[in-house]
Amino acid sequence: QLPPLRRPKDADDADADADAIGRGVCGRDDDQDVLFSPRAFELLAPRASPPFTYRGFCEAVDDYNSRHAEKAFLMGPRERRLDELAAFLGSASHDTDAFRTSREYLACGDRVERTLERRRELRGGGDDKIDDDEETEWYCMPCAPDHYDYTTQTCALSMLDNDQSYYGYCQPFTAPPDGCPCDYVKEVESSGPLEGRMRANDIFFGRGSIHLSHNFNYIRASTTMTGSEDTFCAHPELLAT
Repeated sequence: QLPPLRRPKDADDADADADAIGRGVCGRDDDQDVLFSPRAFELLAPRASPPFTYRGFCEAVDDYNSRHAEKAFLMGPRERRLDELAAFLGSASHDTDAFRTSREYLACGDRVERTLERRRELRGGGDDKIDDDEETEWYCMPCAPDHYDYTTQTCALSMLDNDQSYYGYCQPFTAPPDGCPCDYVKEVESSGPLEGRMRANDIFFGRGSIHLSHNFNYIRASTTMTGSEDTFCAHPELLAT
């Protein structure tokens, strides 16, 4: 029996539609048949940060089970399903620092965001138009353990310093379908705000709830989860959102 918790303002709204997602796994706090309730998530991850939410987990279960004959957390007797769920949540909690980070700390804990403006011409209907679009990019400072401050999430010395290359998580001679194309990378700028940083979408470091890593694993996950090997190869940051 789970102890009572102080309910957030939108808890009743969350319960109201809980039955519609994660069927057979998620559900209302007062439903004893569900495997994983909102209250259980709050107990497990009281400091969870986006993208880790109860609803997100339940929707991910639905999405996976809609694509596969072997259903996550729905196969076998209840005890076995609970064991499977506990094993997954325990592993995910370890990899994500109790659901507080979706990116590996040493590779991308010290990161900055930049919004890039892109301008493209749209042709059609006899008129040419200009469409201004914005795209957000993350830039990471890879760090050795001795130089990383876990309290402030900052790196004192980039592994890209002095024109060094970063070669983690990449087998550069692996090509599709065996692995996403990749290469060793250098800092984006030798001076300026992005000095010592690399473009996050160029590296296949640990991301997501199980911190998937390496280019040969990204391509397999991309094919399995999206039906296309290009999805995570072109945009590995999708796994962190």
